[in-house]
Amino acid sequence: ATLKSCYRSLETQKSGESSQFSSQFLKADKDLVLLHGFSGVGKSKLAETVKEEVAASKNAMFAEGKYDFVTMDEPFSGIVQAYGSLCNQIKDSELGIREAVKLSIMENMEQETEMLKELIPELGSLFNNQDIDCISANNSLGMSNEKRQEHWRHAFRVFTRILGSFFHPIVIVLDDLQWADVASLDVLEYLISDVQNPYPLMIIGCYRSNEVNENSILYNRMQDLREKTERFAFRITEIEVKSCDMDAVNKMIMSMMSIDDEEKTRELAEVCFKRTLGNPFFLIEFMKMLQTEGLLEFHLGLMKWVYNVSKIEDATMSTANVVDLLHTRMRKLSDDMQVLLQYAACLGSSFSPSTLQFVWKENRSIIRTDDVSNVDDMLKLAEQANFMEPCGTDQLRWVHDKVQEAALSLSDLVTPAFQFQFGLCLYHGLEKEELDKHLFDVTDLINKGAGVSREELATLNLRAAKKAHHTSAFHSARNYTANGIRFLPSDSWNRHRQLSLELYSRGAEIELALGRTEKVDEYVGAVRNTEACTLIE
Repeated sequence: ATLKSCYRSLETQKSGESSQFSSQFLKADKDLVLLHGFSGVGKSKLAETVKEEVAASKNAMFAEGKYDFVTMDEPFSGIVQAYGSLCNQIKDSELGIREAVKLSIMENMEQETEMLKELIPELGSLFNNQDIDCISANNSLGMSNEKRQEHWRHAFRVFTRILGSFFHPIVIVLDDLQWADVASLDVLEYLISDVQNPYPLMIIGCYRSNEVNENSILYNRMQDLREKTERFAFRITEIEVKSCDMDAVNKMIMSMMSIDDEEKTRELAEVCFKRTLGNPFFLIEFMKMLQTEGLLEFHLGLMKWVYNVSKIEDATMSTANVVDLLHTRMRKLSDDMQVLLQYAACLGSSFSPSTLQFVWKENRSIIRTDDVSNVDDMLKLAEQANFMEPCGTDQLRWVHDKVQEAALSLSDLVTPAFQFQFGLCLYHGLEKEELDKHLFDVTDLINKGAGVSREELATLNLRAAKKAHHTSAFHSARNYTANGIRFLPSDSWNRHRQLSLELYSRGAEIELALGRTEKVDEYVGAVRNTEACTLIE
């Protein structure tokens, strides 16, 4: 309740931005809205205010996807989340609309449907076996890199046009764009610049302005888009979301404490503002900490909040940042609960409880507590503590990336070596279908901590490289091939000739697609200089 009232107050303070959103939504054609500011200032919450407008509009659709600092190499992750949500909404719509959408997809997309199903499993759930027999097979494997890349972009464009013909406007929120991969930014640009799409589309991108500079990929991509607005008939609206000023902080505290007189909370607000600099998320955690430490209490006899401003000021002198505050709360939990939070943080910004349950059971040997707590019960406690929240079917997500960051750094448990073992546990334990689904996540975990040459790790990276390459995510594919080559044993050309040849050949092809000719020469030279390969190879 405190969290909700705080954000209600926050939305009131940012009413200017909200009304700007509303007017933008009502006249939506092709709009790219960029929300930027520091972490915790309310960018994501502001973006979600559009949901209310969508709910009020009969035919509109709203979806969101989030990028993750733990799995930055995973191609299309935020895009896939958003389009998976759109597919689920189609599946839940009225039978007549659902069948009409399905028919339009089958008539207009042909082999693109099979392509997108590889990325978006939810799309496949719209079709039955008879429908699938009518869908053309994916013929992109024999295409050149340029043709395949264009084919993927076209697939997203056509699919979005089809959705737009039934639901409009479509609003897509992509959060934490500073961590987005190049392939995702390519798709974003292709969607917003699609002059053949007559239907309204709004893409809202949120990013941390302090983590984006002139050398970053996102910065340069946004610069390019600004120069294309007239040519491709779309608008860009940029909104800087700032921290709250002193008066806004006071009003938020008044709302949380149900106090009408602003003078009664003024002194407390001054201390809170000084400690949090008006950052809303930081402020919420700071107020929670005051309650936890007994510095702010509700007196049932007096029916009011009681506190001593001087004691609060003295006791919080060393408060450094929001992660420290979260650490304070987390360290009051049981040992098992703390370990579980760290496990969950390794799985990314969102995860399946069943996957976490599996890893928990497999890694009990490193937990030195006698009591084996129930994972479901602990996850419920994590939700009650506002560390996590449900998102979709059988999925949980962190309420904020700072909470995930705090969990990762809660102790010295999550080292590169631990992430390596964690990834190996998933690699050896997940069923084939689940491993295919989480291939990039598992490979990224292993790559963070692996320091030895192992044939199976090179093979895993080749597998991830092929999947990324197939979807034209060349930058991600390049990283996986480089890691695969790194993991090859020193005598790999003698013992693992085919694996070595595949890695170097694919690496050269990917580097050529990226225009990195020096790296192409390096890979080609490595094949030429080995006696294990023939001249033709």
